[in-house]
Formats: sequence, structure tokens, C-alpha cells
Amino acid sequence: MVSSISRSIPSPAPRAPPPHYQTFLTPILHRRFVRSCAVGIIVCYVEAFFISNKSSFLWTLFPLSSTGFKTLVLFFCTAVPVLILRVSQLHVGVRANPSGFHTFTRSVGSFGTYSTILTYVFASLVFISLYLLSSTKGDKLSFIVDGKTYERPRLNERFIYLVYSASHVGLVQGILHIYRDRGRLEFPDVNVPPNEALKARIPVIVKDALTLAIIALFTCPITYFFVRSGIWHYTLIIARTFFWLNRSSSVPSWPIDTIFRNFWVAFLLGCIWESVHTAFSIYFSEEPIKDEKTISEKSPDPNGTLVSGLRANGLLTQVMAFSELVFISHNSPARRKSIFTDVDRKPINIWEQIMKECLAVIEDVDSKLTGVGKAASSPLPS
Repeated sequence: MVSSISRSIPSPAPRAPPPHYQTFLTPILHRRFVRSCAVGIIVCYVEAFFISNKSSFLWTLFPLSSTGFKTLVLFFCTAVPVLILRVSQLHVGVRANPSGFHTFTRSVGSFGTYSTILTYVFASLVFISLYLLSSTKGDKLSFIVDGKTYERPRLNERFIYLVYSASHVGLVQGILHIYRDRGRLEFPDVNVPPNEALKARIPVIVKDALTLAIIALFTCPITYFFVRSGIWHYTLIIARTFFWLNRSSSVPSWPIDTIFRNFWVAFLLGCIWESVHTAFSIYFSEEPIKDEKTISEKSPDPNGTLVSGLRANGLLTQVMAFSELVFISHNSPARRKSIFTDVDRKPINIWEQIMKECLAVIEDVDSKLTGVGKAASSPLPS
């Protein structure tokens, strides 16, 4: 009788698998990317104003003027490609190579190396195109300059040198990007509100931009010296196809004043790139909190979602989940209690699952350190 009654009682439905941690993390990362873009577009607007012709100061400040158009071009062709580069190369772990130079030598020949350099060169060429188009007649930066009344127009080496120097700046920045491993996302020891962190990093942004400008100031004239004749010769051949130019093919005297324009262009480019790099690093390394709630608290099964993040394959997702676990252990007594009391799980309770994932990370680090120690102590082959 009792057995028949027990058979008639339906068994409880199995617990549905919790939503994955990545489901709630992805929209937050998208918002952080948009905030990084907002910083980039502000910097691009300021620089578009600097390079614009200021014959009408108030009109130049107006967003719907040519300044607004230049801002959009700079943003989409100079800042956004670098942000996309950061996303495509995003990683959290420290490189295993002993030095940045060793990393660069290993990168020679890889697609990522050339795509990085080409991205910066493309951004530089777009910027210098806007810079040249924004110049006045008195700047003498047009492709062709008029000679005396009895002379034909002639090719302008100022134009050629600035285009070459912009390509050179992109090449230098691409090499620095690889050497410094700018694709790595570093998490701060102490979390600071992003606006305060951005303000604190402004001097560093300016310093890094000046460093790029100084490197370009000294290296660009040296490299240009070796290719000057060839660039002038082939550019002149192409220009004569479209313009009725001076018959002389001799290379003119070097316009030294363009070196200082090269410094200014490199500094402006460095400010854009370093600003978006800094904004990306600050926003993406924020604590896993939104609207005063942790990421997993948005799930109907917060503890199960947190565990799914701890055992995720993506290192960024895993780091975010562990950061949330650290935050819970310090700042959320109610959530800590829910973890210890959540025992209705199969095959083991939530606390044991969390402990298992933490121990797995520690064992992984220990095994890697042991492997490094064995490799260092092993005798060299004779």
C-alpha cells in the first residue's frame, strides 16, 4: 500500500542547467567597448579642431562643420581600427618569452605582426590625408606647387616627406605595440573609478605620445635619406602623367621645416592611439559589477552561473569570474552565506565545486613552475 502511494508521487523535476557566465558578461563588455569608443571620439574631435583651418573660429568648433566630418573620419579610420586590434589580440596572461625583443623576433613572419603594422600605417595615412587637406595655401603642403610666373609647376617634397613620415610613424607604433605586448589586458591591484583613472593617466598618455614623436623625429629623417632619391624619382614619373611639371628631375633642397611638422603629426597620432589604448585597458579591467550587482546576480541561478564562469575556457571570462569571487568574499556576506547553504546540487554542492576550481588553478600554476624548474636544471646536450 505504502509502496504504491510512493510510486504515484511524481519525482521532483531535475534542476535546469544555469545560464553560462559568458551570457551576462558579453553585454557588459560591449558597453565597456562603447565607452572606450566615446573616449576615442572626444579625442578625435579635439584633434580635428586642431588640424582644421580656423579662419572662422566659432564655425570650426561647431560639430556639424567640417570639424565634425573630420572627427568621424578620424574616429572610424584611426581610433576604431586600434580598438578592433585590441579586441582581436585580447589576452590576460603574461607572455612566456623572456623579453619583449624575443617576443618580437618570434612574431616575425606571423599574420598578426603584419596586420598590426598595416593597421597603424593605414591609420597614419588617413590622418595625414586629413592634415594635408586641412592645410592652407600658405603652408605650402599641396602635392604640386606653383613656381614663378615663367616656370611650370613643380612637385612638392614637403607633401612627399609628410606622407612618408606618417607611414614611418605607423611602422614605429606597430613595432612598439608588438614589443610592449599591447594586446595584454592588465588588471589593477586597487580598483579606481574609471573617470578618475582616466584623469590620472593623462600625463602618461602625453608622455607616451611625446616618446613616439621623439622617436619619429630622429629616425624618420635617417630612413628617408636612404630612399629619398627613389621616392622622388617614381613619384615624379607618376605626377607627370597627370600634371605639366617642370622638366628638371633633380632632387630639390630638403625642406627642413617639415621635420617639425613630422614631430607634431606623430604627437597627435600618439595621443589618439594612447588614449584609446588607455580607455580600453581601464574599462575592460573594471570590477565585474554593474548597477551595484555582480555579473552572476543577474542570473536566476547566481551560484551556478558563477561556477560556470570559474570553469570557462576563455581566460578573460575565467578571470572576471574569479574577480567576482574575490569581491564576494570581501563585500557580500549574504552571497557568501548563499554559497555555503547551497547544498542541493548533484554531484557535489556549490562550495565544493568552487573549491575544486580554485585548487585546479593552483595545481596548474604549480605544475607549470615545476616544469620550468626541471627545464632549467636539466643538463645541456653535449
